Amino acid sequence: MREPKNAHALLVRDAQRGVGKLLETAKPFAAAEVRNMPSPDVRPYAVSGYVGGPRPVVRSGPATAILVNGIFGDPLLHVRLRHHKRSLLFDLGEPGRLPARIAHQVSDVFISHAHMDHIGGFLWLLRSRIGALPTCRLYGPPGLADNIAGMIRGVLWDRIGDRGPRFLVAELHGDRLARFRLQAGRNGCEPMDEAPAPEGIVLDEFGFCVRATTLDHGTPVLAFAFEPAQQINIRKERLVARGLSVGPWLSLLKQRILAGDRESTIALPDGTEQASGKLADDLTLIKPGEKLVYATDLADTPGNRERLITLARCAHTFFCEATFSEADAEQARRTGHLTARASGEIATAADVQRFIPFHFSRRYEKAPEILYREVTVACSRAVLPSGQCVSSVLQAQQSARMTRRAP
Repeated sequence: MREPKNAHALLVRDAQRGVGKLLETAKPFAAAEVRNMPSPDVRPYAVSGYVGGPRPVVRSGPATAILVNGIFGDPLLHVRLRHHKRSLLFDLGEPGRLPARIAHQVSDVFISHAHMDHIGGFLWLLRSRIGALPTCRLYGPPGLADNIAGMIRGVLWDRIGDRGPRFLVAELHGDRLARFRLQAGRNGCEPMDEAPAPEGIVLDEFGFCVRATTLDHGTPVLAFAFEPAQQINIRKERLVARGLSVGPWLSLLKQRILAGDRESTIALPDGTEQASGKLADDLTLIKPGEKLVYATDLADTPGNRERLITLARCAHTFFCEATFSEADAEQARRTGHLTARASGEIATAADVQRFIPFHFSRRYEKAPEILYREVTVACSRAVLPSGQCVSSVLQAQQSARMTRRAP
């Protein structure tokens, strides 16, 4: 066996301090890139004036997520479902960065609570959806239907006929959803049949579900988890080996896999048929979906920590507020917000792969490094404005130091 040229040199990589402060192998940081500019299909209009700081944008499974107003601006997370011309919004703060065409493609809005910086953008959505558009679904805590109805009533709708925007509002009450139908230009908030919300699932569709948990901010607040189904990748080398061309049959195969159907046969391009299960085993690589969690405006209480850690457990990407520094911990307690250190502790306890802090108080606009420093002390998976996580930066620095020391 050939001896290494520099047996006395050591490259330290992927290490962390564990129990007893001993070195151990760290779990890998999520590999997907985090950038601070949006992808082409979610690129916002240019906005003058206040810009809100870095705007992280990240791919997570079938979706691209962008923090529209940056780390200092109103909370608004735009989750774009790639290849579907469909958007989900988490909170509805100032929407000036989003073009109207996105409003036409918003199918669902998940609102944490009805404070102005989280729901003030509803009037933009309301105005943008006048016309023959599908019903838009809104999800939130108890009382949301009255909040939405009040904003609709504040507008005179005497010239739109039956073209008023339509909404279905679902309020989470424990393990059930109280549902209401509203349409601009029509009086009242029409109650509908309740729907179950097992284990907090407020939306369950083919390909993904959205789960919520209730937190305390002096008022009920919802945190949400976007949970995609399994990721199914086609092994192109297997297609070539079998002489099979791509086509609609592959989409059908993915649908059968997601539905758990291994028995039904699929017609192949070569004229033969084969069971979905055998095709899945031979032609695909399947891995778990990449969960994305969004949480903001919560007091630092044991109950809130427990519920949020449960929701965010092993998330691929975790967006969580980090509003105040430890020096302003009393302000955080008084207003029901998290400090940067508390949010980092929650991210670490939940064992998330990537943590993106946001909803910084504007008092730190000129020194955001104060909050980032406190976040990173508590969580090595925090993402810095450069798009790198703390652990990656530290590993690179350590590797550079060790390389310089080697003769």
